[in-house]
Amino acid sequence: MERAFARSYDSLAAIYEFAEKFLAAHKFSEPARFPVHLAMEELFTNMVKYNPDVTGDIDVSITASDNKVTVILQEYGVDEFDVTTPIKVDTDAPLDARTPGGLGLFLIQNLVDTLDYEYDDGRSRVIFTKKSGIKHV
Repeated sequence: MERAFARSYDSLAAIYEFAEKFLAAHKFSEPARFPVHLAMEELFTNMVKYNPDVTGDIDVSITASDNKVTVILQEYGVDEFDVTTPIKVDTDAPLDARTPGGLGLFLIQNLVDTLDYEYDDGRSRVIFTKKSGIKHV
């Protein structure tokens, strides 16, 4: 299933509905759905926030196979930013001592099963997978 979404925070509800319809149809467990939704929201939000001069849509595709979901978010005309670079966040530090930024990517890197990044001549693709939580017999 694939769909283009306007590069706007206003697209977040439609992205959630798009993913939820797919995850429910493929019987993904509730515990597996949360990380998928969180990762999609965080990645899409970062694409909107950090590429404010880009006007093109963001393509989102979602597929299921081998008891896992694969999500691809793709955008064009952007600079390279590798979301797989490890993020160091001191989650034990007091809130007032923390540096803002990076927590969303840190969470994604720790919630999804795989996270990959591809960049070629202005085309950025973020690919992640999450196991379904359902055992098929």
